[in-house]
Amino acid sequence: AYVTTEIGLTEGLSVEALRTQLSGVLPEYMVPAAYVHLAQMPLTPNGKLDRKALPAPQGDAYSRKTYEAPQGEIEATLAEIWQELLQVEQVSRHDNFFELGGHSLLAVQLLSRIRQRLHVTINLDSIIKNSTIEKQAASIAFQKYENDVLLAEYSQNTQVYEEGVI
Repeated sequence: AYVTTEIGLTEGLSVEALRTQLSGVLPEYMVPAAYVHLAQMPLTPNGKLDRKALPAPQGDAYSRKTYEAPQGEIEATLAEIWQELLQVEQVSRHDNFFELGGHSLLAVQLLSRIRQRLHVTINLDSIIKNSTIEKQAASIAFQKYENDVLLAEYSQNTQVYEEGVI
């Protein structure tokens, strides 16, 4: 979102304050991920908004949590994937994928890269419900554990069947 204010009213208009205010009146999917403060909107000679002259959001335009390094192999891998997809230098384990500029198309790419690098298949709903690295890693670790238990049970049942116990 591009924001202009009257002179002297810029105090207290942090990204977090704007996001909090809009979250109270808009559904989550409509709350902008980035906020760029402008002295005035760029206009064409006809007086219309000059979209081509709008600056791209920089890192400080996004809502960020206090940085905490990813913990463990799964979180580190997820952080690398997020940095690639969201084109950011650093991702905290508490940052929100959608607040950093993620959207549905990037979420689908995230699913694909998780499947390639972590060898686990998760669904889009899981990304939406677990939108931080910390929560995604916990969800993936649990799913890997469940898969290992199922594989162990399958192996045990197959071995019993092959030995003719059944």
